[in-house]
Amino acid sequence: MVRFKVNEIFHSIQGEGTRAGRACVFVRLTGCPLRCVYCDTQYAFYEGGFMELAEIVQEVKQRLGPPQYGPDAPFVELTGGEPLAIPGAPDLLRALQKLGCEVALETAGSHDLAPVPKAVIKIVDRKTPGSGEGHRWLESNLDHMVPGQDELKFVLLDEADYTWSKAWCAERGVWDRYTVLFSPVHGGLDPAWLAERIVADRLPVRFQMQLHKLVWGPERNGV
Repeated sequence: MVRFKVNEIFHSIQGEGTRAGRACVFVRLTGCPLRCVYCDTQYAFYEGGFMELAEIVQEVKQRLGPPQYGPDAPFVELTGGEPLAIPGAPDLLRALQKLGCEVALETAGSHDLAPVPKAVIKIVDRKTPGSGEGHRWLESNLDHMVPGQDELKFVLLDEADYTWSKAWCAERGVWDRYTVLFSPVHGGLDPAWLAERIVADRLPVRFQMQLHKLVWGPERNGV
């Protein structure tokens, strides 16, 4: 039987991306080979217990409750750690899709997206130089992202990260294809500065902050 080390499964409000504010069931797998300097989920590096694939799906189904439909219906997100570093993650995504709800994947873009089912919403965190892990990017992953569906996220530590991210996007023309999100590191880059810079530079990106941290604070897990 396929087993996964699961850090936590919880039902909360999506705090980031274009689906911020929607109810979401999160499946957080244990393990991550990256060590971003601002990481806020270090507890997911090692902590967790093993669950079989069917057990995960059953718990997600229970937390979702009766099927609901529409643009604001609850959905499921697979996150980490780095979920694609875990063998069998694409199989888990396919199993979650069979529940009939939207399924999203949060990933750093450091692992191949090719095995991920096309219909899974890929929220890809392009690591910046300030993260300390900018070199862990697979450029080929851009070819496996679906325009109009998938999202490219930049978490910015400082003004240098902003300048770098703006140039990177322009060189590749990604904002003509994907939803691009610029987010300040919580407690790092001044959100007002970032919002004003985006407007002044007329960037076709979405400003975002981590809604769950604004609601419950930065230290609380399981939200």
